[in-house]
Amino acid sequence: MRFHRALTSAVAGVVAAVTAAAPASASSGRHTDKPRTVVTTDMESDDIASLVRYLLYTNELDTQGIIYSSSKFHWAGDGKGTEFFLPGREYKTPQTSWRWTGSTTIETQIIPAYAKVYPNLRKHDAAYPSPAKIRSLVRLGNIAFEGEMASDTPGSNLIRDLLLDRDRRPLYLQAWGGTSTIARALKSIEERYSGTPQWSSVRAAVSKKAVILASGFQDETYANYISKAWPALRVEELSAGYATWGFNCNNDGQGNVRGLPADRAYFTGDWIRRNIQIGPWGSLYRSWLDGQTTPGDPLDVFGDPVKAPGGWCKPMSPYDFLSEGDNVVFNQLLRTGLQNPAAPAIGGWGGRAYQVSASPDLWRLVPTEKDATGADVADLTTLRWAGAAQNDFAARIQWTLTPRWSRANHPPSVRIAAGDTVPARPGATVSLGAKLSDPDGRKVTASWWQYREEGTYPGAVAVTGRGSSASVKIPADARPGQTISVILQGTDSGTFPLTRYDRVVIRVV
Repeated sequence: MRFHRALTSAVAGVVAAVTAAAPASASSGRHTDKPRTVVTTDMESDDIASLVRYLLYTNELDTQGIIYSSSKFHWAGDGKGTEFFLPGREYKTPQTSWRWTGSTTIETQIIPAYAKVYPNLRKHDAAYPSPAKIRSLVRLGNIAFEGEMASDTPGSNLIRDLLLDRDRRPLYLQAWGGTSTIARALKSIEERYSGTPQWSSVRAAVSKKAVILASGFQDETYANYISKAWPALRVEELSAGYATWGFNCNNDGQGNVRGLPADRAYFTGDWIRRNIQIGPWGSLYRSWLDGQTTPGDPLDVFGDPVKAPGGWCKPMSPYDFLSEGDNVVFNQLLRTGLQNPAAPAIGGWGGRAYQVSASPDLWRLVPTEKDATGADVADLTTLRWAGAAQNDFAARIQWTLTPRWSRANHPPSVRIAAGDTVPARPGATVSLGAKLSDPDGRKVTASWWQYREEGTYPGAVAVTGRGSSASVKIPADARPGQTISVILQGTDSGTFPLTRYDRVVIRVV
């Protein structure tokens, strides 16, 4: 009886906390709380590069865990010599481990470098977590084999407890590798509560609270377990973003970063070497032919000028962009004024997603959007924001090197006065005003534009903007219920120009 009362109390707590967490408006990119998130990673070379960027944004995110996890590309083995094999993988015979990069890389390499620049970062934002705080978040997850989810681990236990706690915010579970540790946490909850009268309530509450953001399905645990046992849990499969942030190969003589000529400079070796791979923090970053390799991974030859040409991904020029394959997972959590993690269908640095199926609740990144001429461009859903994201990254690298707040650049503030939505009749002209400011006193240049893919009105709309004001002419053929999305983009005049946004959705009445 005592156990039953304790169980009932715990269930009531998690159900009340989760169900009270109403999602934000789907039309708004504004948030009052920091997104609550956990990173799971197999720590290969592109994960290291993504982590260098990610930790520079931990002042804006409530990071609850950083967990080592396996994938089909990297697994540690059980330490007992047990052999493992799955067909269709990089290995052709059973292996006792595969390309495991170590279980202490974050503690021995990443955090010490972060500690060196932490005093400077705090000068730019006191919200940055301390090195000790980051160290306290690190756990070992399910790393023994690809897709292993039979046993609880410190990492899966952390995720389980977060999903069952009283925090009312969604928990964004980032899968930079496989989803086995996340799956194990969910399985542990199922094993604890299935067969009890509270099971249906717990499953509904956890399904509402958890959101999985996956940079591809890198094992079979989503297909074999999560999609079947937790069909109401939202999962976003975002591997289409690899076309911008994935491995930049010269296999066809061009590389991956295409489509926006003005932004290509931010992915060249000259720009990255000068602006990113500098100082104790930026030096951890990975680029082409930079002399670095990941210990434990014999296939990581990207940094070796001698071995790289023989690899599967043909090299670009020295220090050219290599890969940050997991940025697409966390970019949508960043506060640029665009993205709303509760509404994956709207656009922003993390792209736009579309719902594949309602049960299981699966979303995928939209692969194409239209450029200024109306032509479809592959991966413009994320590539259109790449220049702004790269400048933002470079500015934060400067924060690591600059002990005086006044010597660095900080993002502007951009706000449309009309609010999130405005009603308008066909043929009407909507007048919009905005407030733009910059904490460094720099000039902020405004531009207004229609985000066609976000709206349901199918054609182009005349948006005339001048500084902090704009007018939008509603087409005469617009139909009631259709929407027009208008973006205000404000960019400051710093050495690395920083851009923030706001949007208004005009609803035809």
